[in-house]
Amino acid sequence: MTRGRTFVLVHGGGHGGWCWQRLARELRVRGHDVWSPTLTGFGERAHLGGPRTPFATFVTDITAVLEYEDLRDVVLVGHSMGGVVVPRVAEAAADRVAGVVFLAAVVADDGETLIQAVPQTPEVARAVTIEPDGTARTDHRLMTEILMPDGTDEDRAWVLERHRAYPPAALVEPGRLSAFLALGLPTGYVVATEDAAIPPPLARSFAARLKNARTAEVRAGHDLMITRPAQTADALEAVSA
Repeated sequence: MTRGRTFVLVHGGGHGGWCWQRLARELRVRGHDVWSPTLTGFGERAHLGGPRTPFATFVTDITAVLEYEDLRDVVLVGHSMGGVVVPRVAEAAADRVAGVVFLAAVVADDGETLIQAVPQTPEVARAVTIEPDGTARTDHRLMTEILMPDGTDEDRAWVLERHRAYPPAALVEPGRLSAFLALGLPTGYVVATEDAAIPPPLARSFAARLKNARTAEVRAGHDLMITRPAQTADALEAVSA
């Protein structure tokens, strides 16, 4: 077992803090401290925001948890869209962050939006239509099938019940990779090898954008934290050791 760490898990678009339940339990059993806040407008906080929630609010959601819970030496973990959020959190709270891990996540270059960084695969294009302003019209049933090719029917039904539309502000927010890399924080990247949303070749290209990132792979679809919590915990421990 690795030394206990403090993980702050940042979910992606459509999800909420609920998506980390299985992984959080696994990490806690291994002696880690785990926080899984929900971004404004999602999950149990859906009533607090809407599709026009500013991107800066998502960053504030996480930095506020770090400040008010007095969390230090944290490992930020961003899944999917969360990969756009965690670099900004690290910039805003660098004195509280020990490292950043991108979990099947977007690593957006300077000025590059999430939409530009992740061209829609044919599978995703059937489930999501994105308007020029970043508004996403989503067939949530199709999307859950894409996110969880390795999931059970019960897994997909559980996610479908909770899945929400993607926030335009995050999809069109320009990246700031250079400012994040200048912090010199340790980074890691976990590739989901059966991912249809961020295919492995694209994921590996994202990992290459990071400075000397530790990498790991999990044989799973995009929502690996739900379908493969033990293997995902192994990967997080490996890249954040």
